[in-house]
Amino acid sequence: MLAAAVVVAVLAAATYLVRTTNEPDRAAAPRDTGLLFSQACQGPISMGQHDSCVEEVQRLLAKTGTKIGIDADFGPETLRRVTAFQVLAGLPVKGVVDDDTKRALYQGGVSMRSWTPAQVEKHIREVFPEEPDRAVAIAKCQSTLDPFWVLPNVDTSRNWGIFQISDRRLRELDGTPRRAFDPDWNIWAARELWRMHHGFRDDWPYCDQSFPRPPAPKATS
Repeated sequence: MLAAAVVVAVLAAATYLVRTTNEPDRAAAPRDTGLLFSQACQGPISMGQHDSCVEEVQRLLAKTGTKIGIDADFGPETLRRVTAFQVLAGLPVKGVVDDDTKRALYQGGVSMRSWTPAQVEKHIREVFPEEPDRAVAIAKCQSTLDPFWVLPNVDTSRNWGIFQISDRRLRELDGTPRRAFDPDWNIWAARELWRMHHGFRDDWPYCDQSFPRPPAPKATS
């Protein structure tokens, strides 16, 4: 009887060990914490919202190294930064702060530090020695020389980066939104489009028209 009782006890202990080893440790599982996961910020945070949830998003974006105003207002600037963050974090680009984006913001690990406007302008002038002033003016018109500038279009496509390379042009240049946020790649991509189309007019017509052209030389008698 004693031997049988020992066998039963050993089997029960083994069964318990297997069960507890295979079950997830709920106490050790990571939990979503922080204001964005509180009752006050349930659901996606999106354009037009103005509250402490938006302020928390802006504060977390600022910690990535990007320039953003912290005013609790989810306007165009915050939308651009959220979109850029999602691209850099490898998340679906939704333009709203869903649970995956909230989690990535709290986890950190995404750097949004980039070139200053002065660095951008200097490189544009180096890449476009033939028309440096016009190239800089067009880039300022397109993005204010902001490497993370994103502009949505009515057809749901987007334009990316310093020269606002469109989704269609990115495909033609074998690029991606992430590559378009690299200032060096974006400027050289614009150079390639300029070379292919013999100027700025095809890809940046409105900004090109706003830049004054030199007067035609006067005819000599």
